[in-house]
Amino acid sequence: MSKGTNRIQVLGSAGYVGGQKHGLWDFIYTTSTTRDPLYNVGDVVIAPSRGIFVYSKSSAACISGQGAEFTYAGYTAYTAFTTTAAVGARTVTVPAATHATLTLDELRNGFIWIFDGSTNNVQFRQILGNAAAAANAAFEVNLDGPLTEAVTTSSCCETCQNPFAALRTGTMNYYPKAGVPAVKVTAASTYFWCQVGRIPSYCWVAPQGGKLGTTEGGYAGGFWSDVGNVSDANTSLGVTVAGGRGSQYAGNPVCGDADNIGPLFMLA
Repeated sequence: MSKGTNRIQVLGSAGYVGGQKHGLWDFIYTTSTTRDPLYNVGDVVIAPSRGIFVYSKSSAACISGQGAEFTYAGYTAYTAFTTTAAVGARTVTVPAATHATLTLDELRNGFIWIFDGSTNNVQFRQILGNAAAAANAAFEVNLDGPLTEAVTTSSCCETCQNPFAALRTGTMNYYPKAGVPAVKVTAASTYFWCQVGRIPSYCWVAPQGGKLGTTEGGYAGGFWSDVGNVSDANTSLGVTVAGGRGSQYAGNPVCGDADNIGPLFMLA
């Protein structure tokens, strides 16, 4: 298995060689059912004066000009470790749990949460690569940093692939939105580039309130609580989000409006 972190590439920067007949970022406007060998899902390119794009994969069709939503629900659920790992280890064995057949490095750029089993402490790490495994079998993952607390049989973990591995055009389920596809995507399992407002920054924070998360997208906006948890809008603000409405901040128009030219919109 590999040990490669996600790639962030600034197009047009020193050392980047572009073609003479094509633009530096023509590839952003293409789709393919085959992964580009130069990129893994979750990799980022920055095109000066154009924006930030994340290499993505569709779970259904995506319309350019409408927000594509995250539909990924994770890979393995909360399960106790059966194999220990010492402080400083950079590889752990994810315990056997319900999951599909896993291919080599399929979870690269994904994440693992390691709960200590006694307090609220969580070791959150990016997955740099994974071993192949049969359905429901245990498998090894490489971490982007060493363990700072030993993994014991009292510890538990959850894993997920990079969330940009399953995007679709927004539906009435109100899932959180990822960004705007650079081009039209006509089917599932298609690789493409999704424009975002900023380089994705992932972490784990303790949720407060039952509606925060992908299955309750009307409450997709998170709000800090007084103790440092993150609450949904209903819990934090004491309001109810109406059907067909959402709480996720998207950005702001910079010129034009719906009745005239534009609007030209800047993603948050």
